[in-house]
Amino acid sequence: MRDALSLPQARSLSFGPLPGVMAILNVTPDSFSDGGRFASAEAAADEGARCADLGATIVDIGGESTRPRGNAYGKGAREISAEEEEGRVLPVLSLLRSMRPSLALSVDTRRASVARAALDAGADVVNVVTGLAVPADLLELVASRGAALVLNHCRGTPSTTFEESSFQDVTLEVAADLRAARERAISSGISEQRILLDPGFGFGKTPDQNFALLGALDRLAPPGVPIVVGASRKAFLGTVAGARVDDRLPESLAAVAVAARLTPRRAILVRVHDVAETVRFLGVLARANGDAPGRVT
Repeated sequence: MRDALSLPQARSLSFGPLPGVMAILNVTPDSFSDGGRFASAEAAADEGARCADLGATIVDIGGESTRPRGNAYGKGAREISAEEEEGRVLPVLSLLRSMRPSLALSVDTRRASVARAALDAGADVVNVVTGLAVPADLLELVASRGAALVLNHCRGTPSTTFEESSFQDVTLEVAADLRAARERAISSGISEQRILLDPGFGFGKTPDQNFALLGALDRLAPPGVPIVVGASRKAFLGTVAGARVDDRLPESLAAVAVAARLTPRRAILVRVHDVAETVRFLGVLARANGDAPGRVT
C-alpha cells in the first residue's frame, strides 16, 4: 500500500493502516444532509479548519449539490451556473488555504472553469461526481497542474442517473465503468498514481445494489488503486432501520468499518459528514489493531 500521494506545492495525502478521513464541507443551501449550515465563508472555513484539527486527512469543498433525482431525494438538486458555484467555493477555499497551508484540499466540481479557479486558489484534488464522462478540458487541466483526481461512478448526471442506470451485475459493471474512466484519465496525461476511484453510492443504484457494492469494495478497482468510500448518511443506509438523514451515524460508521477491512491491501479514504465521531471510531480500531498508542490524527 502506498504511504502517500504527492500533491501540488509539496503537499501530500498520507495513507495509513486505517482509512483516511475526507471531511465533507458543503457550502450549498440545498445538499441532502447539511445544506445551508454556514452563514458566511469565514464560518465555513473555520469548520474546515476544525475538521483538520480533529484529524481529517483532506477537506472536500463543494458548491453545487449533487443530490440525484429519484425516489430517495425527489426532484434532486437544481443546476447552478459556474459563476454561482465559484462564488460559493472560492472564498471558503482561499480562506481555508491561508489558515492551513499544508492541508490537502479537494474541490467537488464537474466544471473545468470552477476547477481551474479552485486550483489557482490552492486546491490539490478535483473530485468529479460525473466521473465516467469527465470533460476533456477538465482532464487536461488536472494533468497540466499535477493535481489528483477522484472519479465517481455516476452514469449520466445526478439528474438523469436513475433513468440511465440499469445493472445486471452491479459489481462487475461498476468495476468495468471505473476501469474505463481511469484508463481515459491516464491517456489524458494524469499520473496513474494520482487517480482515486469512488463507486458512487446512491447514484443510479438501488439500496440492494449499494449494499452489494459496499460488500465488494476490493473488487471495484485494480489492485493498489485508492478508493474513496462516500456512504455517509446516504439513503440506502436509511433503509436498515428507517432512520432519518440526520440520524444515520451508526450506519455510517458501519460503512467505515467495512472500508477499514481493505486498508491492509489498498489505500482508502472515507468521505464523511461526522468527522469527530469517525476519527474516534477509527481510534478504537487503531488501538485494537496495535497501530497507534493514542488518538488518531
